[in-house]
Amino acid sequence: MSRTMLATLTVAFAALLLVGCAEMLEPGLQDTQQDELHIVDPGKADNYYSNVATEYEITGNLPVAMTAEQYEDEEVRRDLVTRRLTAVGLYLTTYLTDKFHGIDSNDDGEITDDEVFFHNLEYGGFHAMVRNYSVESVAVSGDGESGYIVDFAIDVAGPPDMLSLIPGEQLEEEGGGLLFDLRMPAGATVDPSNVPRRDTRRFDPDTYEGELETVQLTARPLPAVQNAYPQFASFFSDGLYDITLFYGHDYNESRSDLREAREAYDKLRSLRFTSPVERFDDLKADSGPFTRTAVANGQEIDIEVRIFHSDMFEGQRREQHDLALAELVARDVFFYNGHAGPYYGFYLDADGAAQVNYWEFKTAPFQENRQQLFVAQGCQTYSQYADMIYANPNKSEATLDIITTVNYSYGSGTMGLLSNLLSIDYSGNHKAVDFYQIIRGLNSDWINSYRDVFYGVMGIDGNPQLHPYANLAAIGRSCELVAECGDPNGNVCAGNDQGTKECGAVSLAATACPDGTRFRQIASGYTIQGGACFAIPE
Repeated sequence: MSRTMLATLTVAFAALLLVGCAEMLEPGLQDTQQDELHIVDPGKADNYYSNVATEYEITGNLPVAMTAEQYEDEEVRRDLVTRRLTAVGLYLTTYLTDKFHGIDSNDDGEITDDEVFFHNLEYGGFHAMVRNYSVESVAVSGDGESGYIVDFAIDVAGPPDMLSLIPGEQLEEEGGGLLFDLRMPAGATVDPSNVPRRDTRRFDPDTYEGELETVQLTARPLPAVQNAYPQFASFFSDGLYDITLFYGHDYNESRSDLREAREAYDKLRSLRFTSPVERFDDLKADSGPFTRTAVANGQEIDIEVRIFHSDMFEGQRREQHDLALAELVARDVFFYNGHAGPYYGFYLDADGAAQVNYWEFKTAPFQENRQQLFVAQGCQTYSQYADMIYANPNKSEATLDIITTVNYSYGSGTMGLLSNLLSIDYSGNHKAVDFYQIIRGLNSDWINSYRDVFYGVMGIDGNPQLHPYANLAAIGRSCELVAECGDPNGNVCAGNDQGTKECGAVSLAATACPDGTRFRQIASGYTIQGGACFAIPE
């Protein structure tokens, strides 16, 4: 689907309330004694993966008020259609998103009027989020006498059972679907550059005093994205793997941003990184990175991790703003941990002087064709954080993967995610963890699971499914030890049906195997450990 810069809005960017480490993933293929592995015949292994969220496409049509002369003017027609579809996205978000009363941000034990977020708590609420900028005007039909109709499509993420939660008519068709009604103010239009946030928090069709219109919508699940690896090979190609954790400002008295930054400091020390300072309290914006080395596919690489938080920039808010953008475009992996939401960027200080606004991402000096991973650790970042950066001419789904949240974030799971990206075995070899493991680790964190945060990743359709350390030249070679095949994290030495062992290259899918090889699941005992490409004859 082409991405048109049209609008959907939800208002709330909630506080990061609880922090905890994600549980470490259970040992996978890399931690198994590989001399116990054996190739599994086709048909003997389950092929099932379940995550906590599903992406849907919602389609419909609605009238657009314009004259024949306005229709003939392409710029005017586009503007009128954009404003109409922006309104649809706005009120669809209002209907689907979860609501909460407010946040006691000053910890006085009471949520006062100025701390209330939503005034329509009983309206809708289906653990779902609309993806901003995904609205597509499919076609405009009609004429000046009968009126004009725009057909449109928009993406939404929510729980796998979302279509059974929303009142409507279940469609009897392959793949299923739902026909449902959206009520909104009659003829509503919204300027996408000036979206009324407060209206979102207050609108409820049952109490709205003006005239309403009903838009009939159809929702269908989109095909599931196949598993893939982060772009580790590209990250390591220059011999340096660099990561930045940029913590936004927490306006709550508890200051979870400082607590989480300290947690990151302690985590890096536990991962045997050399710290630029002896104590967290001594860490400054110019302290430099945490460092260590590792081996990736037989080559030594340097790893650098930087931590920034709001209190480092007292009296230097413009420098904080500029540094956030500079780190975003410069690093292999960039974490933003902080308050977020539709039509927000980075909330970096109490007064907003350092705030990075969403429109700045479109002109940020990203490097063309550079592979990057952006972790948008904040509330409802699925709404638009990916598309804000994809609007940049030097960025697209081909060069940027983005981890986002559907619902409200509590800052939990970041350390587990960091540990996955920095997974290094006892011999100092980096272990490439795939996205299914990364996202499953985030969603299995107890607070994320309990609160239905719903993490997901965008942009991985073109990512590698063959392990970045796979040694294709060794496929089919006889072996006794995996070291004879190559990097122990990207290759296997597995028993075959001839009673001997042979080398295989770890892969996530059959389509990633090179010509002349075949994909097989591999097991240790009766437990499937993953898959690999082998030199098995037709």
